[in-house]
Amino acid sequence: MKYSLRKTPSHLNLTYKYGETGGGLLGRNLVLEVEGTVLTLEVDLSANLLARNKSSPWYLDAVSLSSNYHKLKSLVCPDNLVRTRLIRTWEGIEQPRMRMRLVLAPRGRYLYEVAPHSLFIGGIQLDIEAFLEEESETTPHADPATLADDDTTGTPHHDVN
Repeated sequence: MKYSLRKTPSHLNLTYKYGETGGGLLGRNLVLEVEGTVLTLEVDLSANLLARNKSSPWYLDAVSLSSNYHKLKSLVCPDNLVRTRLIRTWEGIEQPRMRMRLVLAPRGRYLYEVAPHSLFIGGIQLDIEAFLEEESETTPHADPATLADDDTTGTPHHDVN
């Protein structure tokens, strides 16, 4: 069964392992899917890649996630509505397990095993316990700006005419 937690944008904060900088993204269409004792929170981050300004923080953080998805440490959603609806469902299930799917189309869909924590200041934090590679869809991608300058070996293109 699927429950819509929020359709409008919600700000999300990401942190990465190994001291890499965190990022902020807008998540849309937060949906909670319940199958038995497994809850899967799906967050659509695809709109961050549609920015016209390719130097905007939203776009850069989305591109960073698409290459560092395996280093994600946690995600924080400060939205109290999402927190309330998630807790209500969580408490109604005996021994629940939680997963999170981040959708970053067309670059991939990343599935994680997570541990949720309700924050004192409001919102929810999802700590990454494992990246579920076999159930994720990672697509090799290339930045169009990089393609203009480099080939697969990293050597600059030079037209000799």
